[in-house]
Formats: sequence, C-alpha cells, structure tokens
Amino acid sequence: MEESREFPPVDRDPAPVEGAFPPPLPPRTRKAAWWAWPLILLSLVPFDGVLSQFYTGGEPSEESRSENAAVVDETADLAILKVQSQVVIASAKLDPKATEEALDSLADLIKGDRGVAAVALLECFIQPGSPRAAEVVKEFSDQVPEELASLTGTAIRDGVGEEERESLRSHVGWFAELARGPGLADPPGEQTIRTRSLVVLGVMGLLVMLVGCAFLGGVILLILHLRRVQSGESRNAFVASPKLTGVLLECFAIYLGIMTFSALAAAWLGVWVGVAGYGLAVIVPLLWPRWRGVTWREFRLGVGLHRGRGFWREIGAGCVGYLGVLAIASIGIGLTLVLTLVADLLQGGLGAGEVGPESAPSGPEVHPVVGWIYEGNLWVRLACFFLAAGFAPVFEELFFRGALHRYFRGRFRFLPSALLTGLIFAALHPQGFFAIPALGAIGVGFSLLREWRDSLIAPMTAHAINNGFLVGMLWWLL
Repeated sequence: MEESREFPPVDRDPAPVEGAFPPPLPPRTRKAAWWAWPLILLSLVPFDGVLSQFYTGGEPSEESRSENAAVVDETADLAILKVQSQVVIASAKLDPKATEEALDSLADLIKGDRGVAAVALLECFIQPGSPRAAEVVKEFSDQVPEELASLTGTAIRDGVGEEERESLRSHVGWFAELARGPGLADPPGEQTIRTRSLVVLGVMGLLVMLVGCAFLGGVILLILHLRRVQSGESRNAFVASPKLTGVLLECFAIYLGIMTFSALAAAWLGVWVGVAGYGLAVIVPLLWPRWRGVTWREFRLGVGLHRGRGFWREIGAGCVGYLGVLAIASIGIGLTLVLTLVADLLQGGLGAGEVGPESAPSGPEVHPVVGWIYEGNLWVRLACFFLAAGFAPVFEELFFRGALHRYFRGRFRFLPSALLTGLIFAALHPQGFFAIPALGAIGVGFSLLREWRDSLIAPMTAHAINNGFLVGMLWWLL
C-alpha cells in the first residue's frame, strides 16, 4: 500500500513525475503535550482593547486604550469611506436621486468624528450649501477636537483657504480636498477628483464582472475535480495519517502563543517587541520538532514543504485553484451577509432614519491594514504589501494548512478538518465575528488545495494572489 513505502535514501523532494505522490510519513506517532490546546484557546481570546495599543506604544491606561483603539478603527473606516465617496461623486451627474440615497446610506455608516467631518465635506462638495451637511455636523461627539469641528463648520458654510485646508488635511486626509474654496467656490482640484472618481467607478464595475466570471469558472472546475475524484479517475495527493500530528499541533500552538504574547507585550514595551515576537513566532516552531526528536525532513514532508510534482507546476495549480477558492468563499460571504442582516433586524433596524455613529449597522470590522495604507507613506505601503502577499501566505499556510490541518486529518475526514481549521483561521483575524463565515470559507478553500496537491506551494500561491490583489487594489484606490 501507499503508506508502506520507505523514504528515498537521500534528503530531497520527490521527483516531479506524472502521477507521483509525496513519500509517506515515517512510522512515528507522538501525542501533543497537555499545554497545546489551552495555549491555542488562550490565543483565540479577543484582546482587542490591549492589542490596539500595539500601533501606538507606551504605557496604556484604560482611557488611552479606548482612545487608541478608536483612532485605529476610525482611520480604517475613513479609508473605506474614501472609496465609497469616489463612487458617489462619479454617479452624482449620472443619477442625482440615487446619489442622495447613497449619501443617506453613508450618513448611516458614520463611525467617529472624523467620519462625520468627511461625510459633511462630501455633501458640500456635491451640493454647495447643502442643508444636509449642517445636519451631519450636529453628530459630532463631545470629544471632537475643537479644531476639527471649527474647520468643518467653516468649510460647509463659507469655504476654506489653503492654510485652513492644510489643517483640515491633518484630520481627515483626502477629504480635505473636497472642501470648497472661499465663498463656496469650486475646490482647486475638483476636475481631477471627478475624473479620478469616474475611473474608480469604471474599474470597480470591471472588477465585479471579472470576479463573477472567475466565480463561475471556479464552480465548474470544482465540480469537475470532485466528480473525477469520486469516480476514481483522479485522486488527491494528501494522505491522511496520525503520524507526527501531536508534534505539529505543538508547533501550531507555539506559533499562536508567541504571536499573542508578543503583541500584548508590545503594548507596554514598544513596537519593536512585537516585530521581534513575529520573528520568534516563526523560528521557534520550526526548531521545536528537532528538540522533540523529529528530523527536519520528517517535519517538512508532514507539513507539505516539498515541490510536489514540480515547483512551477504547483504554482500553476495554485493559480487555477484560486478560482475554486473564490467559489467556496462566495458561500461564506453569503453567510456573512445573512448574519449581518439578521443582526440588524434583531437590533430593531439600527440606522433607519438616524444619522451618526450610534446608528451604524452591524457588519465585519475593517482590517487595520486599510488604515495603514490610507495614511502611510511609500515604505509603509510596501511593508503592508510584503506582509500581506509574502509573510502571511507563507507562514499562515505553513502553520494552518500545514500543521493544524494535518493534525485534524489524523482524526477526522476532510470536511470537519477543513471547517475546524478555517474557523480558527478566521477567528484570529481582526475583522470580527461577522467576517468569520467569509474568512472561514476562504480557509476551507486553501485546505482543499492542500488536499489536492499535498504540497503547500499551491495554497501559498492562492493565498498570495488573494492578499496581493486586495492590497494592490487598496493601494491604488487610496
């Protein structure tokens, strides 16, 4: 049988021969240490209030934790609001009535004082002297910076000069460009803003069509693959086995534990502790198997660190397989939308007929990286792209689809294993409860690629395409 073959005498990847599969795992089984699952469960605790301090450093007080969390969230929300505002500006000349409805929707989505100022400036940009802008600024909280409130009021009543515009830019970024000039004259860059907004609207429409086509292609490919596997015409490369799963679960627990505790420590000791912790979080788990008596070769074959049927062929499989990931992700996205709708209904339809932060409907939180891209310089954006399209695909796939999925597959069939791995994967992301179905479904798609190829190259490639595309689009849009 397949699992009875011995390893080749040399330490190298299996030859990329058609129909060949990776060698079986060695006959070594170790139970996971008692601390593995408690450490994993502890890492799943949402330490959002403390972790938000990671972005600012310093000794946190209860009040500063709350304020810093609000600043981080507000910046990311402001970035998304910029994209939405460009769509509204582009459609203003095409359908004025629909534009008014869109402005009402944006007013319902306001989060924080910077969001209030941004929507008021947008209202005045589209319709100078709009009485609705004056209604929006009434939603400023008691903690609004005096300068922001004063500048926003001046901008919607009388317009601002360049010096005031620069001060406004320090609070709301791009939205300062929407502020009208003295006497509510057209902003200096009005034509550029409107042209750019039309381009954004066109590109987003094209992307919707492309994603729709990719989804249909993914559904077709997924159905064909499953039929071939069920009929025996093809088989997945992954071979389920309990061997090494205990050690691999320990590696995963160490990875999560170091990431969590280093992020918490960074709240008090500074950002450099968090950065160093990220390095340790990937180095220590890679050294752990050796300390436990597992060779590097045994470990890498167990987690899927091999060339499979050939490096470039596995990359191609990841590119094609990403279409299937999109098809599976659509199910999770649908569930996220249903959860959001149900939550709003249970809360009495918050936002209906109201304006301001308290009326904001339920839904996934915005990832902090969106705010970093919005306010960051070139180097910050490059770092975000590297983390999203390089670091995350490599190490998240190594520990989630490599170690954790292998552990579950030693005990369960594919579907429960993929769902459990995807659930933990989604819960650790900062988008919150409502995003779990969507992110979990993406994780299931990556697990399916692991089953299909065994090698992690394919899911790493698909993960990099997903994150790289999203960050690249945000870079361009923001």
